[in-house]
Amino acid sequence: MTAALSTTWGAVDDLILNVEYRVLRPAGPEGCTAVVRETSFLVIGNGEVYAVGRIGLALGESGSWTVDDGYRPIDAGTYELFWGQEGGHLRISGTSTDPVLRGGSTDIDCG
Repeated sequence: MTAALSTTWGAVDDLILNVEYRVLRPAGPEGCTAVVRETSFLVIGNGEVYAVGRIGLALGESGSWTVDDGYRPIDAGTYELFWGQEGGHLRISGTSTDPVLRGGSTDIDCG
C-alpha cells in the first residue's frame, strides 16, 4: 500500500512541477551516466543530477541547483559536462535575466 501511494504521489508531483528528465552525453568512465531531472514551478526552476552506473541505478543525488524564472539550463544547453578518471563535473549556467541562484557546479561520482 505504501509503495502504491508513493508511486502515485511521485507521478502527481512530476505533473504539477512539469518535470523533464534528460540523459547527458557523453557517458563517463566505465559507462557512468549523468541523468538530470529539471522542474519548473511558478518563477523558480530546479534541477538535480544523478550518477547512474552500469547496473542502471542511481543511488542518490549528486547535486542540485535553483534558477530564476523557471529557466531550464539543461534544456537550453547552458551547461558543461566534463569527465575524468575519477568521475565527472557538471557546471550549470544561467543567463543575465535568469541567473543560477543556488548550486551551479557539482561533481558526479558513480563510485
